[in-house]
Amino acid sequence: LGMCWPPSRSMLGLLTAVQAVTLSSPPPGLSGYSTRFDAGGALASIRRSSAAAVAAALSDGKELLEIEFPPLIESKGQFDDFSNVEVLDANRDFGVQLALEPEIQAAASKAELWLCFADEGEAQLAREAWPGAMYGEATTTYIAAAVRAVGEEPLMPMGSSALGAASALGALFGGSPPPPPAAPAAPPAALQLVIQPGDGGPMEDWMNLERLRVEGVPMVCLNGALDKVPEKRR
Repeated sequence: LGMCWPPSRSMLGLLTAVQAVTLSSPPPGLSGYSTRFDAGGALASIRRSSAAAVAAALSDGKELLEIEFPPLIESKGQFDDFSNVEVLDANRDFGVQLALEPEIQAAASKAELWLCFADEGEAQLAREAWPGAMYGEATTTYIAAAVRAVGEEPLMPMGSSALGAASALGALFGGSPPPPPAAPAAPPAALQLVIQPGDGGPMEDWMNLERLRVEGVPMVCLNGALDKVPEKRR
């Protein structure tokens, strides 16, 4: 279910130096031969196990954590087709609900808990899908904005600068609405929950995790597929 390792200046550099790996048992009633019809309540069980594992890791002084699980376990069998949008939505919903677990709230409550999505669009979709005040207490942001918030400059995917310039020109000549005003600055994070970085998106997401890293602030990476990071980055 999850992996955790000791804090260091380089998150990606530790992928070959994992000291503690914990693989949880499947939720009750599930096995490699289970179908989606057997999986009701599986995500709630995984969420509770994840929260408990994060609390145990933090109490042991671990600051860089990874949680991996099949996000579509309740809706798809192992032979079913699925889209990346379904995976993104499932990870988004899991992350927002995980943030409300007592163990996570004890580590960082309200705005000091940063929910970092892959990009601005995913962050906005999370706000729309979970509009309640209880869900809005956390700082919902995205990786590039979070990197800037800690005083670093994020790496951007190739072509994003040209796209940004084209959007600005479109807004100038009435082709698209101007961007909304910047949100007020969030308080410093006490915990960063990063939801599906890199997997299905640009590799810069993974690289920006190094820039997002703040010594003393735990980072929990949710379904980030860090095993796909090229060996040279490790």
